[in-house]
Amino acid sequence: MSKNTRAFLKTMVKHMDVLTILLLSLALTACFLTWNRGFLSIGNISNIIQQNAALIIVSVGMTFVVISGNIDLSSGSLIVLTACLTGVIYRETGSVWLGIAACAGVATMIAAVNAALIAYGKINAVIITLACMIWARGLALGITGSKSIPVASAVLQTIYRPFAAGFFNISLILVVLCVAFGWFLLTRTKFGRYTKAIGENEHATELTGVHTRFIKFCIFTLAGFLTGIASLVDLSRLGSAVAMIGYNMEMNAIVAVVIGGNKLSGGEGSFAKMLSGLLFMCLLTNGLATLGLMDSQIYLLKGAIILAALAIQRGASLLRLRWLRALNAAE
Repeated sequence: MSKNTRAFLKTMVKHMDVLTILLLSLALTACFLTWNRGFLSIGNISNIIQQNAALIIVSVGMTFVVISGNIDLSSGSLIVLTACLTGVIYRETGSVWLGIAACAGVATMIAAVNAALIAYGKINAVIITLACMIWARGLALGITGSKSIPVASAVLQTIYRPFAAGFFNISLILVVLCVAFGWFLLTRTKFGRYTKAIGENEHATELTGVHTRFIKFCIFTLAGFLTGIASLVDLSRLGSAVAMIGYNMEMNAIVAVVIGGNKLSGGEGSFAKMLSGLLFMCLLTNGLATLGLMDSQIYLLKGAIILAALAIQRGASLLRLRWLRALNAAE
């Protein structure tokens, strides 16, 4: 075997997790096309992008959280709380800009409090964010009275309204900017390197002089800020603040990040893995919704397919390690 061939095979094996989920996405697409010939139409692709814009933005922040070896369960509830606050502020003052500022500001502030408790209070992230998930959704129900609040603002309509090719809008621009910003932070800055180091071994990283507590504080605060942007995107799409907005958002984001190959234990991960996982989740969610099934059937099938995909990913991961050892031994 030539040196170039060996190098090519090693590269392919190293990225087997991404290739596996991409192949599964192709298989999903083929299956859905047999039931719905319009699955890959421009209109449906536009729907997939617009319906999952908020999920993509939340997943950017969740990628940092997962790579650092933590979990954030508060994203969905922060979305509903900030969206409902925006709706109430707009209803009472008529100022959508004040509502938008509150949307990003309140999400960042709450995330910063959670981050301080996690990083400096040394309380488990699951407990803190789980508590936030509960009280934030309860507060959202309280301030809205469990009713929908219309936000008929021209500014929000502009964010969602396409201005080119039927699906290019400000929401899509925000998605691209957030993904690009996250990729740059993870791959081109010390912040990204420290995030991976904390996930791999926080104590050892701290011994090298890195302020690990501050890095963890910034990770969760960043995730909260991105959640605020996601809330604004979802609010512009729906046109009203409802207590069920953002439901299960945190779970979908975690699954998307992990199913692409990012390690839930932390220390390893990339945006390529996150984006491949998002592609799979977005295709799965949209495809099941187009089959005309009942909600119970959709949830059942979605859970079963995700479990099957995770099992296949696990098998591919074990196979990748075996092949890498074989290639290294051959050298």
